[in-house]
Amino acid sequence: MSADVVCVGALLVNAQGEVLLQQRDDKPHLNYPGHWTTLGGKVETGETPDEAMRRELLEEIELEPEMRLWKVFDNPVGHGGIIVEQHFYVGHIDLPASEITLNEGQALAFFGLDDLAAMPIAFGFEPVFREFFMQQANRI
Repeated sequence: MSADVVCVGALLVNAQGEVLLQQRDDKPHLNYPGHWTTLGGKVETGETPDEAMRRELLEEIELEPEMRLWKVFDNPVGHGGIIVEQHFYVGHIDLPASEITLNEGQALAFFGLDDLAAMPIAFGFEPVFREFFMQQANRI
């Protein structure tokens, strides 16, 4: 199966082990309006996933944290049968969410594993977030 589009997402972790997520705008033309997701987006033509991750973070939060590739997988999104080759990157961030400039979306907040069940998560990412938190817990 080949991907229709390539996307990147950032798992930015604070000192408490929580992940920074962005709440999508409540606009009717958006998929998953008001849902929580990672910072990131589509890899543009001629761009590598690493370059796209750097660009997306600069556009969305005006920061350039050091990132490393954590996971790549094919993610079927929505009912249209679109396959996204999803690249997740991990990095650390020492700022409180309230001190981070947000240029896209309606909110930023840090969340832990226990928060996920009560949140609307976009793009079917909840199992990936759970896997990430479980791997982090096993490293302690």
